Amino acid sequence: MAIRRILVDEGLLLELLFGRPLPLCQGDRLWDLFLQRQINGYVTDFALGQVGRYILRSHDPKITKTTLDQLCGLFNCCPIDQAMMHTAKASHLGLPFALQAAVVAQFGLDGIVTHRPLDYVTDTGEGEVPVYTPGHLLAEYATDYLEARRNRLETQYQDDATVNQRTWLGRIESVEVCCGQNLPTATVSVQTPLGYRYQETASGVGPVDAALRALNLAVNRYIPVAGVQMVYYRCLATTADSPVSAMVLLEHQMALFPGRGFHLDVVMASIDAYLDALGYLIFCDRLWRIASKKLPQKRVGSPTPYEICL
Repeated sequence: MAIRRILVDEGLLLELLFGRPLPLCQGDRLWDLFLQRQINGYVTDFALGQVGRYILRSHDPKITKTTLDQLCGLFNCCPIDQAMMHTAKASHLGLPFALQAAVVAQFGLDGIVTHRPLDYVTDTGEGEVPVYTPGHLLAEYATDYLEARRNRLETQYQDDATVNQRTWLGRIESVEVCCGQNLPTATVSVQTPLGYRYQETASGVGPVDAALRALNLAVNRYIPVAGVQMVYYRCLATTADSPVSAMVLLEHQMALFPGRGFHLDVVMASIDAYLDALGYLIFCDRLWRIASKKLPQKRVGSPTPYEICL
């Protein structure tokens, strides 16, 4: 994948440096993309000025200068000139966001990364620039690495019966989805490896969301997955009657677990992808448990159970 040239939104930059941590440790992972030059980061001179003012409130000028020098070494600084200011004032966006959109256009950047994408949306749709959330960039850049890591682990332990995850989740018996005037509702029935049957019903913002919510409730009856969150979902089909390819990324304890599914039906493809990712999560958990038994004691700073997949 070609390296993107991304402007870091002023609000996101301040949030990364001084605000609350972003969900799922997205801030740390986003910094890694910039540090490894997988993405070339850009900031405006206005954003750097804001950073300097925030630091001066609680630190001395030396720390302020050091921090700004480090940021200039990590990011490319984009000065805002009068032409950009004139373009921003003519925009329907708020002035701070219009200025940053003007910078993207002037320097030919690929877009803006922000945790508030709606700030860059106008009613007319004119003058809008590509906008990415941290989650979008992380999912896009992390997918290939995560899947390669998964393939290596599964190949390494493919003959080990103690970590064969394919039979742990059981099988899907039935999926019923009802869409109408109200929110879509789905009922999913799962049979466990021991032959027990669990059925759950849930509503969602769409048929896929409802089905995955019901599936998660059913699986949680016999495997604790309540703390698992889906942070990325993508579904592709080349034609109306071609098999659907679905991909999900699940997050648990600050680690990401990819899963893929293929089916003629979009709901079933999504369910297959979700189960595939859950199976990999449990696979990594079992690997960690096996490895931890061989350690005399837990070392300070040792990885969490689910970090083995990274």
